[in-house]
Amino acid sequence: MNADTPSPSLRRLLQMPGIAALGQDDVEGFTAHGLTALFFTGNPTRYPEIDDLAVVLPELLKEFPDKFRVGVIDPDVERKLAVRFKVSVRPTLLFLRDGAVVLSLPRMRDWAVYIEEINKILSPERAA
Repeated sequence: MNADTPSPSLRRLLQMPGIAALGQDDVEGFTAHGLTALFFTGNPTRYPEIDDLAVVLPELLKEFPDKFRVGVIDPDVERKLAVRFKVSVRPTLLFLRDGAVVLSLPRMRDWAVYIEEINKILSPERAA
């Protein structure tokens, strides 16, 4: 698999309903309203944790139904967007509320960490 070829797990993720593939021009509109998560992947050969997170993301959407939307950043524009959002580690799951970053989760984490951190940003105090 070359650097530009998505892994099978990432391809499956991109085919799921509710998962958006985002190019540079799509990010503003996608993140403008509500809680969104941007998935910065990178090279699947260099960052094998991409596959782990690609499998976990649908489970997080099931755990938090209708709480946030997920967009996968197109690898062709990922570097530019990573600079803009100060993402230096791959994979990273970056949460934004109404366009503003509220949480960055670099690398693969334990399930409990995802649950705890997402619950924090969903709390009424953080949502205000």
